[in-house]
Amino acid sequence: MLAALAAVPLRAAAGAALSTAGHLDVDAMASHASAPGPRRETSVLLQWGGRFDTGAAGWWRGGLFEFSVMGVRSSGTAGAGSGAVQTPSDEWAPDFARVYQASYRQDLGNADFRVGIMDLGQYFDASNQAALLHNGSFGVSPTVMGNFDGPSFPNPGLGAVGERRGADWSVRAGLWQGEPPALRGVLSRGDMAIAEVERDWRAGGAGAPRGDFKLGAWEYRHGAAADGPDGSGSYLIGETSWRRGVRRWGAFVLGGRAPGAGEAIRSFVACGLRLDAPLASRPRDQASVGLSRVALAGGGAETVTEAVYAWRFDPSLSIQPDLQYVADPGGVYAHAWIGGVRLHLAF
Repeated sequence: MLAALAAVPLRAAAGAALSTAGHLDVDAMASHASAPGPRRETSVLLQWGGRFDTGAAGWWRGGLFEFSVMGVRSSGTAGAGSGAVQTPSDEWAPDFARVYQASYRQDLGNADFRVGIMDLGQYFDASNQAALLHNGSFGVSPTVMGNFDGPSFPNPGLGAVGERRGADWSVRAGLWQGEPPALRGVLSRGDMAIAEVERDWRAGGAGAPRGDFKLGAWEYRHGAAADGPDGSGSYLIGETSWRRGVRRWGAFVLGGRAPGAGEAIRSFVACGLRLDAPLASRPRDQASVGLSRVALAGGGAETVTEAVYAWRFDPSLSIQPDLQYVADPGGVYAHAWIGGVRLHLAF
C-alpha cells in the first residue's frame, strides 16, 4: 500500500530535534480486459517530509510538528482500462504537487491530540498486514473512498484527531473537512466524522501470536444538497502475526458497510496473508496475497484477487511485481487481468 511517511525510517542525529525521510515510487501497470479503454497506466510518486520534536529542541515536552510534501506524475487512466471500481494501484492519481501533511501533535501521556492537514489513512481504518498489497481496497475502506471524496490519498484534508490509550486498548476520534484538499470555504464544505476502538493482544513467549482488532464508524456530510446525499458506515479490521523459524506470517480480515441509498459501493469484505522471508536465502523479501469483494448498488459485485512479491535489495530499495485478477469489473464486464511492477526507494 501507499507508504505513510511515518513508516519510512526517519533520519536524524542522536538527540536531534529534526528528523526527515522520503520515498520515491515508480509504478507501471497493463491490463488484458473485456472493458474498452487504454490498457496501461504509469505513475511516479515522490514524498519528502519529517518531524520536529519540541522536547528534543529544549522548548516544551510532548510537542511534535509533522510535515510532508508530495507530488505525482501519471499517465493513462485509473484501473489501466480494466473497468474496475477497486483501483489496481493505490498510488495512481491525476498529476498534483501539494503540501500533504502540516500538523501538530501534543502528547498528554496516555492521550494525544493532533490538528492540521492530515491523511485519514495514517490514523484510522488501516491494516498493517495488508500494507504490501497494491490494490486500493486493502487501504482505507472502499465503502469510504469509493463513495466520497474522503480525506485520504490523493487528497488529505484539514482535521483534528484525539486519542486515549490504555495498556492493550485505544480509542480515537477525528473530524475532517469535506471535499478536500481545497481550504477556501472549508467551513461550508461539509465534514467527515470518524471514531475507532482498538484492542491488542499478545500470547506469551518469543514468536507467539499477536493480534489487533479495530472497529470503526464514520459519517460524511456534504456542504450542499447539490453535492449529493450524505452517507455513513462502519468497518472492522482483524489481523494477527506469528513467527515460525526465520519466517513471520501475518493474516488479516477486513469488512465494511455503507447502506445508504446514495452509495455506489454498499459493502465489502477482504482477507489475505503476508509472509516475511518466503525464501530462506532472502530474509528481507516479503510476499502477500489478498482477496477483496465489493457489493455494488446496482446489485452486482466485483472481486479482486491479488498477489505481490517484494524483492528487497537492501532496506531502502525494492522491486515489487504484482498480479491481479478482477472478476466482473464494475459489475458490468466479464474479467480483467492486470500486471504491474513497482520500484520503491526510501531515503
